[in-house]
Amino acid sequence: MNVARVALVGAAVLVVAIVATGGAVGQNADPVTLTVSVADQDGDAVSGVAVEATWETDSGETGTASGTTASNGNVLLDVPEGASVDLDVDDDTYVRNRPLEIASASGGDVALGVSRSGTATVAVVDDQNRSQAGARVTVREDGRRVDRGETDGDGVYETARLERGTYEFTVVKPGYYESEREVSVSLNTEATVGIERGTVTLDVQTLDDHFDPPAAIETGSVRVSSSVYDAEVSVTEGTVSLAVPVNAAYTVAVVKDGYDASPERVRVRESSASVNATAQRTPTLSVRPANERVLVGETTRVTVRNAYDEPAVGATVEVDGEAVGETDDRGEVGLPISSAGDRTIVARDGDVESDPVTVEGVETAAEADGNGSDAENASDDADEGSGSTDDGAPGFGAVAAVLAVLAAAGVAGRRRGR
Repeated sequence: MNVARVALVGAAVLVVAIVATGGAVGQNADPVTLTVSVADQDGDAVSGVAVEATWETDSGETGTASGTTASNGNVLLDVPEGASVDLDVDDDTYVRNRPLEIASASGGDVALGVSRSGTATVAVVDDQNRSQAGARVTVREDGRRVDRGETDGDGVYETARLERGTYEFTVVKPGYYESEREVSVSLNTEATVGIERGTVTLDVQTLDDHFDPPAAIETGSVRVSSSVYDAEVSVTEGTVSLAVPVNAAYTVAVVKDGYDASPERVRVRESSASVNATAQRTPTLSVRPANERVLVGETTRVTVRNAYDEPAVGATVEVDGEAVGETDDRGEVGLPISSAGDRTIVARDGDVESDPVTVEGVETAAEADGNGSDAENASDDADEGSGSTDDGAPGFGAVAAVLAVLAAAGVAGRRRGR
């Protein structure tokens, strides 16, 4: 019983230790102590500043530790040995634009510089001094971005708290040229940045990428749209050229009956740009039976073509709703006709379905021959006119022809005799 009690007490102590150290005890790495010295831009120690450490170990474990600087500007923080550690401050007066990065913590002294904070309120206007909402403002220090955001409905953007100093402010809005200005940020700085409208040329080539290489789509139109522009322009010999506002992202799509477009995205900055807009024919299937009438028990050939009038390979062919085969490399399949009457044939390929066509199954060869060629039908008509009478008496047509010739000859003789 004493052994169990000792084990229980030991477990409780371990839990308390884990909670007190923020979980560090459970980590694989042993802790090391960082002596962090916080000083301002003049090198003077700063007391009463909260310092935060965040880390990630090689094994992926994360954690945090924090403390407040003493009167000498120092604070001790325990972190895992070898961990990647970021040090920052959380204070109303002092700030860092970026955390101090320690690639592999090994303990010892760390100098953490801070600066008094300031903000800048930037008003963005156009060349007619009108406020511009939705303009993107980027703040850089030595080429590195430290803050960014968009102007509000009044065309104003207020930066985050920054170290006091000089920064480069870049402002851009769709339809306007990018504008830059250097701003010195102090406690509360106000600045105005102007932007101007501009356009550039966007060339669009319309292509059918069903082919390799893609073939030009020489007619139709192109739709070009963005947050500041929307137009549909007719295609001339497969190309379109437009003047579009600068610094905008555009969606470009071919518009043509019988085609499905693949919209392209293109970002136009402050120089001419070009884009290929592609589309393909809307998928279709067509069924062409070799015969319209087929003797029951026989097989007829059916050809299936796609929207480009090419063989549709692997299409499923159905007769009266029942699949009977798939097309071969020539887009063909043999279909048996098992009963008399109209048989409905449909081809399917994925979600694409052909219009139905009808083939008639007939019982006798004579019925099957009823759909012969026009030449054959004309010959049949001629035979009927010369080989039988209306009442079916054979040879009457030939006799009538001979009698008519003899009668004509007699009339001619009588005329000569006069």
